[in-house]
Amino acid sequence: MQRHRELQISQKELAKQTEKAQAAHQFEQFENYLELLVSLHKDWGDVWDWNGFASASAPPAPQLGSRNELVASEALRSYSPGFFDKLFGGAKKRTVSLEVDVVRGRAADQAEHEQAIEQHQRELELWNQRRALAMRILSRDPSSYPEALAHASAFEEVAEFQIQTRIAVTEADVVAVMCQLSDAEVVPAEEVKLSATGKLTTKAMPATRYWSLYQDFVCSAAIRIAHETFAVLPIDRAIVNVGAVRTNPSTGHHELSTFLAVHFARETLSKLNLNNIDPSESMKNFPHRMKFKKTTGFEAVAPISTQEQWIST
Repeated sequence: MQRHRELQISQKELAKQTEKAQAAHQFEQFENYLELLVSLHKDWGDVWDWNGFASASAPPAPQLGSRNELVASEALRSYSPGFFDKLFGGAKKRTVSLEVDVVRGRAADQAEHEQAIEQHQRELELWNQRRALAMRILSRDPSSYPEALAHASAFEEVAEFQIQTRIAVTEADVVAVMCQLSDAEVVPAEEVKLSATGKLTTKAMPATRYWSLYQDFVCSAAIRIAHETFAVLPIDRAIVNVGAVRTNPSTGHHELSTFLAVHFARETLSKLNLNNIDPSESMKNFPHRMKFKKTTGFEAVAPISTQEQWIST
């Protein structure tokens, strides 16, 4: 009974340790998520080499191989009946089996060749698509820009944070992107704390912290979208307007309201040390519109358009 009680106590202690480990893990996940929200600008896709796509040679057509047949043929050629094969008549049976393997090897080679042809066809289609698209991109055809961004899945990762992107305007040297935030709670309304005893506690996030995170999230996303655009397109300027659907108090209708509008210049963005910037403060490097209060968040602003005089100068 004494040992039984000891084991019960050990079980309870182990359960407490497990709970502590789980709580610490959940707290780490929460902190990591908050850091991720304000760090979207630190990562982006590879730069697309449209010159390379335009000049790339077509993928070579596959040749019919004979690897499987050669292996089987070599096994047949080198087969030498042993004593028992000769004694019990197994040599003929083994020879027939090896000859069948040669036929099967030839069929396997043909099947692999057919698969290679299908793969080559897909590669050829992709080569043709990218080559044709590259020619349009290099000629500064604005109608090709949305296609290129879609082909590169430029905004795929940003979409994971409930941000819908739409190419609003394309011109030879500037693209305007409209970004709509969903009503989903991307920035959590509650914060998680880890007590000294290893227990998780939750409480409403203070308004100032919530809106500070939200502002950095929005600005970080805007930078990321501009960077992704520059990585895909050979343009020098990108306009990013960010907003959400809100109720217009004057009409009572739900409308897309812009609360951050930024005109990014490739040269200026390339000079920033994105690992060390504060996303919200970095907006000072670019012409932008943003009205923000620490306790209530964003207010509506006019979106930036490509028709404004300072955009083209």
